[in-house]
Amino acid sequence: MKQQFFKNTLAALALASLALITISGASASKGDATNHTSATELKWVESGFGPTVSPVNGDASKGDHVTYVKFTAGMTTPLHTHTHDYVGIVLSGVSMHWEPGKPETKKQLSAGAHWFMPGNVAHVSECLPGAECVMAIIQKANIDFIPVNP
Repeated sequence: MKQQFFKNTLAALALASLALITISGASASKGDATNHTSATELKWVESGFGPTVSPVNGDASKGDHVTYVKFTAGMTTPLHTHTHDYVGIVLSGVSMHWEPGKPETKKQLSAGAHWFMPGNVAHVSECLPGAECVMAIIQKANIDFIPVNP
């Protein structure tokens, strides 16, 4: 019972933190105007490296950003790195973001879970079968995707 309460509380805090970051960033970039976008209004575009993405705040190609990333159910990326650190929060589905040779990183992450990926760390990202995965990526730099030859 306590464990479920902790999980629910952690999920609520993660989502509230994301909302606060998004709202703070949106008002900073748009003056005093607020920004409200429902899930049906999200605009999804191809990322160029597999998943689709929907910008929340900032420009992922230029610098600081919060971006939703959507993987289809069962999608797995090739081994890759990113130049810069990022934090990810799972909004729906079950995903894993693991480093080959480090079984402790191969953890299933469901809604409310989060992970930190340092820059230049080779990893694989995947959405487990059964449902698509939507994740929020928070990064203080532009995003990139650098395939790694195993």
